[in-house]
Amino acid sequence: MQELFENLKNIFKKDISILWIFSAVLGLALVALDLRNKLPLRAGDFAFISILILCVAMYRPRWVFYIFISLVPLENIILASGYLPLQLRPYQFVGAVLAIAISILWAARHLNFKLLKPAWLDWLVFSLVPLSFLPLITAQAKSAIIKNNLILFSFVVLYFLVRNFVRTKRHLLETVFFTLAGNLVVLAYGFGQVFADKFGRNSFEVFFGRPNAAFTEPDWLGIYLCFMLAILLSILYFLCHPAHSRKFLEKITNVVAYVLVFLDLTLLILTLSRSAWVGAAGLIFFFLIFSLYEKKNSGPVFTPKKFAKNFAAMVAIIVLSLAAVHFGRLSKFDIFDRARSTATSEQKITIACDNDENIPEYITDTSELSSYNCLHINLEDIKSFQSRGKYVTEIFRKDPNVATRSEIYQKSFEILKKNPLFGIGFGTISQTLGTDSRGSGLNESNIFLQVWAGTGVLGLTFFTVLLAYLAIFSLRRLSPACPLNHFIGCPVARGEFEQFLNVFLFLGLVGLILPNLFNAGLFMGIWWIGLGILTSVSKIQN
Repeated sequence: MQELFENLKNIFKKDISILWIFSAVLGLALVALDLRNKLPLRAGDFAFISILILCVAMYRPRWVFYIFISLVPLENIILASGYLPLQLRPYQFVGAVLAIAISILWAARHLNFKLLKPAWLDWLVFSLVPLSFLPLITAQAKSAIIKNNLILFSFVVLYFLVRNFVRTKRHLLETVFFTLAGNLVVLAYGFGQVFADKFGRNSFEVFFGRPNAAFTEPDWLGIYLCFMLAILLSILYFLCHPAHSRKFLEKITNVVAYVLVFLDLTLLILTLSRSAWVGAAGLIFFFLIFSLYEKKNSGPVFTPKKFAKNFAAMVAIIVLSLAAVHFGRLSKFDIFDRARSTATSEQKITIACDNDENIPEYITDTSELSSYNCLHINLEDIKSFQSRGKYVTEIFRKDPNVATRSEIYQKSFEILKKNPLFGIGFGTISQTLGTDSRGSGLNESNIFLQVWAGTGVLGLTFFTVLLAYLAIFSLRRLSPACPLNHFIGCPVARGEFEQFLNVFLFLGLVGLILPNLFNAGLFMGIWWIGLGILTSVSKIQN
């Protein structure tokens, strides 16, 4: 732990601290410009800023890398469009400029570090790009596949960028530090939407009553918040022991981590993303399990005090988050009904009827309402219908989201069974699945199905092996029992910092994978940047 805090002290040096503040302010400024319709940039402005950032990147590439990390959450902000073949987000722009700067410095032999020699895990990631072109052999929508494959290639480049810059313990901590700058921007934007909606102002939400912050939809915000919870819980894991809370820096870090967990969890609840709720539940579960014992060379040593403290802290944070949402009336939806519908597949809806006679308590589909002279209405329309003399009440129906997702899985399997070897190409399955209520194309709603569809069975195999290896790598060092010790060995983490790395690695995987079992988030920046960080974590320990 002493090593951890010695590295933390280096983070708060003047240049890094100023850069961190600049990154957070830059993120907020980009959000403000987007809300005021000042983005995308005009071609001339874009060219000028490109040259400026290129010059900075050639002088201080690591500075630009940390700015890139802080901008990753800005998924819904388009920096350049129209004069480029693809829409460019801020982090994609900064990452691309940084990659160009590194290429120039390397060619001129002025790069102050050696480029990373790819490990076999990296080659598994790289292989997804050529494999993504195999569906072109049989596919008809070739232009759509090529476009999505180019986007995939750009994400793989950003992944390798992270791998090159996160190679030591100090650089890992600094990278995590700058992810928190982006997290603050997301929290400010997300809660800004919540309170704007609460007080009747324009909230810029994609879905009514559900914050999406700088993401294209609430579910993607939920995925991002899950990964941030993984980072914060990993930090709290090592700050719960009394011996680790005596120094001022340790106390401040502890308090800040608890506050951020509370804010992230509260915003995650408000997204109403049930897949993110499952992800958060999984994170808290494993966080508490790891708090129950410490793996030593002599065997597991149970730590009931650490577990009790972390359990009490998690219960308190969850209760406070739910209380803030409920008593603060931060959501127009019934949070507890939303949670109940996850288990029962029943959803509470609001209806307006001519009178209050013979109204059913449960229906299968809203098409049945016409026989009762009723109509399914949105929450924002309640006052309008009441003013017209309608009787407004709530009943239950079979949750269409559960049925739709089950139907998506079934159809996706049927499609992929016909093209198991090569897949059908990224972005093409919506032509069969159709569109949602907004007119957006439906996707596979599962990241493994998405990879299978885009890269075929070989790509799915490589993708699964990559994630399985990282999970086993961490569990070998964390699990108190090792039934496969004869085959794979079960080493013990060397010191508390390595223990921190393994907890972070496993929780990070849970945060990325679990919510994506019900979403297709492969084309999110946080997925690739998170994967790059976690792969680097496994290599830092070797």
